[in-house]
Amino acid sequence: MLRSAFRPRMLGLLALAVVLVTAFVIAGFWQWGVAQQRGSKSMSDAENRPVVALNTVLRPQQEFPRDGSLQPVRLTGRYDPAHQVLVSGRTLGAQDGFWVVTPVVVDGTGARIPVVRGFAASPSDAGKPSTARVTVTGALAPGESPSETGTPPGQLSSVDLASMLSQWGGNIYNGFVFLTGEQPAMKTTGVQAFPPPKPGSTGLNLVNAGYALQWWTFAVFAIFIYLRELRDEAHPERRAARKTTQNHPASADQSTPEGSHV
Repeated sequence: MLRSAFRPRMLGLLALAVVLVTAFVIAGFWQWGVAQQRGSKSMSDAENRPVVALNTVLRPQQEFPRDGSLQPVRLTGRYDPAHQVLVSGRTLGAQDGFWVVTPVVVDGTGARIPVVRGFAASPSDAGKPSTARVTVTGALAPGESPSETGTPPGQLSSVDLASMLSQWGGNIYNGFVFLTGEQPAMKTTGVQAFPPPKPGSTGLNLVNAGYALQWWTFAVFAIFIYLRELRDEAHPERRAARKTTQNHPASADQSTPEGSHV
């Protein structure tokens, strides 16, 4: 096979393969770089979205918007501490505990929106805020899956908006807010700040990443074609056998036993 590689035809094919593989690999890395740049820009845009009024993104009883997750929002109203709930099974660092969720009755609509005010290590630490008028800023999020049954009174296992609505009555927003700021500040003893999650992303633009994988697949295919041609050059009988099979395919009639036709 080594001798066959130095024949003029195979040297020409080798040169062509080297050119194609190099071009395909470079094109793949270029697309991969574009995928990283666009992915980073998307993450940056998501993290730096401007704060908007809650009611411009979501209204009471309205379906949660597809692009609304972690949208920074601002709302004004009054906390409703009588309906505060604790969401169990949460962690802050290495500490297990609860989300402290207090609804805000929003000015202008009278509807409640749950606000994750922070984290408490135990129910006794979850102090309640004042009912004074407050402006809240935070990251909007969709409701979670239904809460498990059998939780202690005043507790849920998830931010289950349906369960909250059944307990609170009235109207509710189909989402909740991770608190990032409030004016005036109403921090309560025992409630620690809980940062909202960061936008989930691979850091890649998947379309361009797919293009990169396609170019690299072409490079592998070019190598395969060259190696197959090299093998056929060294063993011409294999090429002849393949051409015979392609030019004279087996007929279905030849495989039908004589006398089997109806």
